[in-house]
Amino acid sequence: MNVDRRTLLSAAAATLTPAAALAQGTSSATGPVGAALSARAAETRMKLAYDGDRFSGPALDLLVDEGRAAQFFLLGEEHGIAENAKLAATLFQALAPAGYRHLGIEISPPLAWAMDNAARQGPDALKHFYGSPGAAVAFFGMAEESAMLAKARAAVPGSAPVLWGLDYEVGADRWLIAALEAAPKPRAAAAAVATLRSAATAAWAKYAETRNLQFAFSFAGDPQLVRAVRAAWPRPDATSLWALDVLEETLEINRLWIDGRGWDSNQHRARFIRANFVRHWRIEQAAGRSPKAMFKLGANHLVRGVNDVGTFDLGSLLPEVAALADAKTFSLMVLPGAESNVAVLDPATWTYREGSAKDNYAGGLELLSAQAYPDAFTLFDLRHLRPLTRSGRMHTTYPALMRAVNGYDALLIMSGSTPSRNF
Repeated sequence: MNVDRRTLLSAAAATLTPAAALAQGTSSATGPVGAALSARAAETRMKLAYDGDRFSGPALDLLVDEGRAAQFFLLGEEHGIAENAKLAATLFQALAPAGYRHLGIEISPPLAWAMDNAARQGPDALKHFYGSPGAAVAFFGMAEESAMLAKARAAVPGSAPVLWGLDYEVGADRWLIAALEAAPKPRAAAAAVATLRSAATAAWAKYAETRNLQFAFSFAGDPQLVRAVRAAWPRPDATSLWALDVLEETLEINRLWIDGRGWDSNQHRARFIRANFVRHWRIEQAAGRSPKAMFKLGANHLVRGVNDVGTFDLGSLLPEVAALADAKTFSLMVLPGAESNVAVLDPATWTYREGSAKDNYAGGLELLSAQAYPDAFTLFDLRHLRPLTRSGRMHTTYPALMRAVNGYDALLIMSGSTPSRNF
């Protein structure tokens, strides 16, 4: 989508990631090393052909070949690029015959299961689900993103869930509470859930009055309300347990930020994302499976190494998990090109509008973006640049560029890309 979480919460005056962008590097090719990097990028760049319907060409072949050889394919994005969602669908369809069985996305596990069920019936069923009470789904309430989910689900036979939810829940807490209400539980737990429901209803009423997302329950709620449900419900079923985990973690992450503990909030979220993956992975391992999986999240979550908010996120864990099985990962960063806008969430209406990219993932990458084709999608195999980045001075002169080159295997700049559309 692009509702990036930062854009979403910034607009709500309660952003959960700092406004600071990636450290800016020198924009021009200063000195011989910068000139060599620019020249090498120009020599090795590849066009990704796209005719408005299909992707093709050597760049696509490289991505598919690398994905087939990997255990995990990581697609770190600037949210809200229509063509990127279409590319993700194309890649997953091409990789499914090579053993890819799951698509990890930036939403909570319980919501992902419900969306998986709807996606089996196609985009229209997803649209119907988004209209159900309390299901204010972020990131995927756009036409291209929903089409991607439906295509990914259709690419894997059988009824086992394909979508892996990995994150907390910014808008669908009422849907999670409804799921808890429907589950069998002790009378004391029912009373605690009723108290939770009352608080959520009041918070969302305040949001409806003000259209300020900081008053929504996900941001203003007290995690102690969820802990009270746990105390009264000692042995919940597995689905309810995960819903409780999502609710408590969501409220705790946001409470930390409101209390002025920004790093702790970011660290807590990164830890929760990693923990959700481990939970999914252990379920597969217990069943004797080690499926291949694609992950599509914001670029900051999938970069290898420390990210721009000073934490180690999923992008650092996945290569280590793959290495334990003598396998590897392949990671791709996708950014809009010059003059390309993206879809940005308006939290007052919960709809998407056209706007400029907010994450500034391209900041400091000018040596590469200057070599992108102005009228086509350009793929840079960043592995070609690593031999030129050995000096310590490179890391001080071009910090963001070094993070991208070492943190991703390839960079795709989509010049001429368009914003995703409201579904």
